[in-house]
Amino acid sequence: MDGRDGRESLRMFFEPGSVAVIGASRTPGKGGYNIIENLLRLGYPGKIYPVNPQAASIMGLAAYPDVAGLPEVPELAIIVLPPAAVFGSLQECAAKGVKAVIIESAGFGEMNEAGARLEGQMKTLAARAGMRFMGPNSVGTLNPYTRFDSSLGRLNEIFLPRGDIRPGRVGFIGQTGLFTGVYLPLINEEFGISKIACLGNKCDVDESDMLAYIGEDDRTKIIAMYLESIKDGRRFLGLGRDIVRKKPLIVLKSAVTGGGARASSTHTGSIAGDDRLYDAAFRQAGIVRVASFPQLWDVLRAFVHGPLPRGDRVAIINLAGSGCVTAVDACVRHGLEIAVLSPATAARIKEVYPGWWQVRSPIDVWTAIETRGFETTYTTVVRAALEDDGVDAAVMVMGAIDWVPGEDVAALFAGIKKDFPGKTLIAVSPLGDREIYLKMHRGFQAIGIPSYSGEQEAIGALAALCRYRQFLDNAG
Repeated sequence: MDGRDGRESLRMFFEPGSVAVIGASRTPGKGGYNIIENLLRLGYPGKIYPVNPQAASIMGLAAYPDVAGLPEVPELAIIVLPPAAVFGSLQECAAKGVKAVIIESAGFGEMNEAGARLEGQMKTLAARAGMRFMGPNSVGTLNPYTRFDSSLGRLNEIFLPRGDIRPGRVGFIGQTGLFTGVYLPLINEEFGISKIACLGNKCDVDESDMLAYIGEDDRTKIIAMYLESIKDGRRFLGLGRDIVRKKPLIVLKSAVTGGGARASSTHTGSIAGDDRLYDAAFRQAGIVRVASFPQLWDVLRAFVHGPLPRGDRVAIINLAGSGCVTAVDACVRHGLEIAVLSPATAARIKEVYPGWWQVRSPIDVWTAIETRGFETTYTTVVRAALEDDGVDAAVMVMGAIDWVPGEDVAALFAGIKKDFPGKTLIAVSPLGDREIYLKMHRGFQAIGIPSYSGEQEAIGALAALCRYRQFLDNAG
């Protein structure tokens, strides 16, 4: 293990005191322009050195013809050049003494054998110079706590329409630029961000390097990863076993089919392994595996808002009898138990029903709504269920309908959420008006209740919480 393998060698990718943008541009929309624009817009406090032999200044910043002419050694260099010019630029960085480089240029190992050989030469050069680099084919990193972003997209026009980047507790690591691109509005609004790292072809810095770094990051409480391959499975799983005892690790491992593996090899130069081995190894290490980006968001939402349930006994409170049946089916598929309500709980719930009704678990609330209305029914039933010692979590399913005109439905449950901090409460609003759903969804999550549009997704996410809690219990 050389000096490039320590934590300090990766710190500069997230909190550099100075950055050189090699391939800086005066043309809006080009990557070399957008990176500088993003840094200025976010209020990045460090020094920015545009490198462009044809420009005297870019966006009010003095430009330099080459790396050798920079007034100091930048802590990080970002290369945005045609692929034929990248190796020469990396040589200039090595000669200058730069220790961290992000190569955003594509056209290497993901293209052909010649590109793969060039990647090998780049790795050899970096090792000799004591340099770490991310990529090629990477959009680098984002750290809202240091106001740093190396991504190519224009935050002010495309990927951040609602305003600023919101610091949070979730770290994202992936072989994709989607975390800083298409998915940025979603993860920024719903989860908040501690750090994002987009690894590209993983020629040098790989998933295990970044997992080790973010696993020790105090601001990161949950880690989400998208991987097409794993370079060193033994190291990755060893890190995973240690990290999941402190924070959950959720992994979307793609390239699980022959077609997916072939697509992966043209995307980031990865080669997929035996998917069944990944599945078993992840489970043994306590890593939560998901199968798609939508499922990643579903599971992540549950972990962000939590808490972990103490057991697997679930109370279902549903608007319709058919929904009770399908929710039970989902629980059974995921290995969850339907809670058996105590006689005292059933008696409290019975108070909102007509006298002839027999309370059962799962709880169909429609008849009670017709008798006592939405607010009284749901708040009474949910509170009674959570008070039951035989209930570890509750899933309340309601339509996205204007049940209480002029009032915020989610706010009705704020007190209940506060009174039961150790029990998991999940909201589902599958029917009705989309605008009402979005209002309910945001309202529930604002008070720490994960919200979903479908009961299947909600119960799948709850099952992930339960499996993680079981792993922690067994791990001691």
